Amino acid sequence: MKIKISDYLEGKVIFSKRYPLNFKTRADFDEHEQEIENKGYKIFLKERWFEGIHISHIKINTKKPEQILIHYSSITVSFLYCLEGTINCENSSKIESIVLNKNQQIIKLNDFKNLVISFNSKIEYIHIQLTQEHYKKLTGGNFGNDLSAFESSETDSEITLILNSLITQKNHKRTAKISIQAKVYALLTFYINKVNYKPLLSLKKDDIDKILFAKKLVEDNIQMPYSLINLSRKAGINDYKLKKGFKEITGNTVFGYLYKIRMEKAHYYLSRDKKTVNEVAFLVGYKNAQHFTAAFKKIYNILPRSLNK
Repeated sequence: MKIKISDYLEGKVIFSKRYPLNFKTRADFDEHEQEIENKGYKIFLKERWFEGIHISHIKINTKKPEQILIHYSSITVSFLYCLEGTINCENSSKIESIVLNKNQQIIKLNDFKNLVISFNSKIEYIHIQLTQEHYKKLTGGNFGNDLSAFESSETDSEITLILNSLITQKNHKRTAKISIQAKVYALLTFYINKVNYKPLLSLKKDDIDKILFAKKLVEDNIQMPYSLINLSRKAGINDYKLKKGFKEITGNTVFGYLYKIRMEKAHYYLSRDKKTVNEVAFLVGYKNAQHFTAAFKKIYNILPRSLNK
């Protein structure tokens, strides 16, 4: 397997690396960091790989529109996530073009060997690749018959949390493979469950739409959440149907889901924005920082202050 990055217009190779077959390494896990400067842009590349899986975390700074061509010698199953900025992705044949904005994703099971990425400002993205052999081994080759729903779609909060931990979590090299592998498998599990999701027979479409609206209200009002009665009124559905349907759709009660979203947001603010514990407690709706700390430790088994250092 070989990955090559070139300046698209000039054709100049700015990065080239050959990997073992199926990314299998003697040390069981390998990683590499590099900073690349070319013309008016700078690329920070961090990659990690082990049998069947390669993960790239890329940041690019530029002041004017640029394009790079990424060539993969083998076809892989690709999971591409835009964390910051806007990127335009297309096959070098220009047959297919997709724009990804911040917190959007694309998952491709077909030919992604030549990827042209256009950008005109600061961007950050994660590209996870599974070899076809490893992908078939994990899924039986059945998953992914209908992934059109994930093209340029918004990244779910569960996925965002997994991606954040992939970037920020520090592991000893002996445990890094296990930790990263678990996160990649969690991503696969999420998408498999989404693809296999069947409409809920006990709820009408109109009720489902109202419950999804209530879910959005919960997500948008974590500082000052609605009571169950007020939430049901806002959504236009009675509280019994809301409680029952919310549990069916999300797997959580309304307040269980609020708690989950608060902790996910808190993790992001602490690990990515490096905000203080008091700031984060306020932002996610806790009046008492000690109560927030106890709630956070219960979920993540670490003190929140350890993440923002």
